[in-house]
Amino acid sequence: MTTVLALLLTGHLRAWGDGVKHVALSETFDTNNGTGGRDEQGFSGNIASSNPLYDQEGWTGTRSDHSVYAVYGASKCIRIGTSSADGSCTSPKLILIGTGKTATLTFNAAGWGSGTNKLTITANDGVTLSGDTQITLVNGAWTAYTVNITLTTAQSVLLTFTGKRGFLDDVKVEETVTAISDPTLTEEHLFWPNTTETATKHITLVPADSTTVYYTTDGTEPSALNGTMATLTSSIRITGTTTVKARAYYESIASSVVSKTYSVGSTVNGIAAFNALADGTEARLFLADADQARVLHGYQKEMYLRDESATLCVDFGETTAALNPTPQHNQHVAGWIVGRKQTVDGLTKLVATENTTTNYLALAAPVTEAATEPTVVNDIADINSHKGDWVTVSEAKVGSDINVNNRFQTDHYTDAYEGALTDLSGIVTANGQLAPIYYNDILPVVYVIDENKDFVSPDADIANATVRLKRTLSSSYWNTLAVPFDIASLEGDIRELSDQNGNTLVFAEADGITAGKPYLVKPSATIKNPTFHDVTLTATEAQSISLGGYSLVAIYSPKELASDQTELFMKSDGRLYYPENSSTARLKGMRAYFKVPDGQGAPLLSIDGEVMGIEEVAKREETSVKSYYNLNGQRVTHPTNACHTSTFRLKKGLYIVNGKKIIIK
Repeated sequence: MTTVLALLLTGHLRAWGDGVKHVALSETFDTNNGTGGRDEQGFSGNIASSNPLYDQEGWTGTRSDHSVYAVYGASKCIRIGTSSADGSCTSPKLILIGTGKTATLTFNAAGWGSGTNKLTITANDGVTLSGDTQITLVNGAWTAYTVNITLTTAQSVLLTFTGKRGFLDDVKVEETVTAISDPTLTEEHLFWPNTTETATKHITLVPADSTTVYYTTDGTEPSALNGTMATLTSSIRITGTTTVKARAYYESIASSVVSKTYSVGSTVNGIAAFNALADGTEARLFLADADQARVLHGYQKEMYLRDESATLCVDFGETTAALNPTPQHNQHVAGWIVGRKQTVDGLTKLVATENTTTNYLALAAPVTEAATEPTVVNDIADINSHKGDWVTVSEAKVGSDINVNNRFQTDHYTDAYEGALTDLSGIVTANGQLAPIYYNDILPVVYVIDENKDFVSPDADIANATVRLKRTLSSSYWNTLAVPFDIASLEGDIRELSDQNGNTLVFAEADGITAGKPYLVKPSATIKNPTFHDVTLTATEAQSISLGGYSLVAIYSPKELASDQTELFMKSDGRLYYPENSSTARLKGMRAYFKVPDGQGAPLLSIDGEVMGIEEVAKREETSVKSYYNLNGQRVTHPTNACHTSTFRLKKGLYIVNGKKIIIK
């Protein structure tokens, strides 16, 4: 078992005589070979037009952007600004290693051309400058200047030189060091054990390459002769409970010895094992790639995970840390994260601590795995047993089964209105609420229209809605259909009532389905419980189409048909029937029925030129007695009359006999 920990330098003092010099910056600009400044060209003529060169890396300031920098390479120096515009350049980041946090800036500068030319020196926030920070340059002559630097709250220094028609040379920042900081041993990056994974984090152990840190793990005093030198990219690996001692050096100055004892933490494999820990236990959760761990939902401060065993909420809420980048739904998760197990109102959380980092978690889109799906909950009362999980509450009625409490009323989610039958999807939070999430075809709100339940229309149209129909449209026969939203296209045939010919109702081809209107449909393949996306769920009431006293009436909710033979329904054989009893009188929702005037008789249906048969169920004759009707619905004489002669035979043609079509030749 091993642990990796970081050494950082801040802290205590140790005096050492009169101190030693530490040069934080030395810039001569000697690599510049342009004209002016240090050559015979001097301070007049066509001078310093090339790009500036710097001895030290990290300077900003070029000639490329005249409006921002306007800095040019001269002869073994640089020119700042033009005759009409200011120029500016900024030093690399400077680290002061002395605990006094003071340094001295020296530089040479000169002006050129006519007029008054100035140079200003500024620093970053947290740094105080005094001395020659605003100077009037001497035209045609080099002058030495000094600025005092004091760090107040900043940890490093950036110096900016701004001027017009000026030369700059020999910039040096130097501090007198009498004491340096002690190393600080921290638990910020513990590498917890019980895994074959190796340490991958390289931690900066010193604040600048001017300081050297030696450490030991055997209890002895660290030094150059007895200890291991910490480099800028090394990590300390320890086994079991270990005491680490460390000391920093700069030339003849040494810091105090600091010491800290570490106890190794534990690692658990998988979410279920983490959930089984006692509350308050800090541990390292390891998620193997084979665990199939997925992101259910991610915020800046929270991430809900599910693997093959359990669910977990990763909570950064009490820290300044954030999940960066924000995890996305269905991302695959592998690696490890340290945190404290905490149960909040039944929801298990991994709460961030000072040891928590997401640097060792790999989040990637799934490659071959099936997409994560929500757990279906049929009773809203059961969601408390699914805390932390992504669920869909199936067919919950807003207002009675669930109170939305504005949780779904945002710019990203469609409003769920009072009385709507819905599928509601989201993360079950600690307080038993559904926090909505959106992922592809699974939406926070899906409106459900059930053929066996009453439908409540919205008060106003709802755009971009998703609607699920709970009914089957058979491909074997004509289905009546009415829905409160448009369907632009349907694979199969759609017919609408278009004309009347006597007692025959004629249906013609329709391009699509309009909200509220009744239709006959026969899909190419049977459609069961279809879902329609990005439709407008309208407030349009179910409508009827009337021709010559006959009507085709649309319904969204189930309806009891009248028993007075004025309302008929269409069965799968394509015929119209009067209801015989209470079971046949109940017509399911999302359909249409036929309404006829009292005593008018049942109409015939013509679909694509073919006349469909009828059977008057409530008053049909015995099958042994044949009743003949012409295509106008009129009863005609039997071919053999009561006298048993054959003189009254029917004319040749098509007739309806006990609900069946026959041809007399």
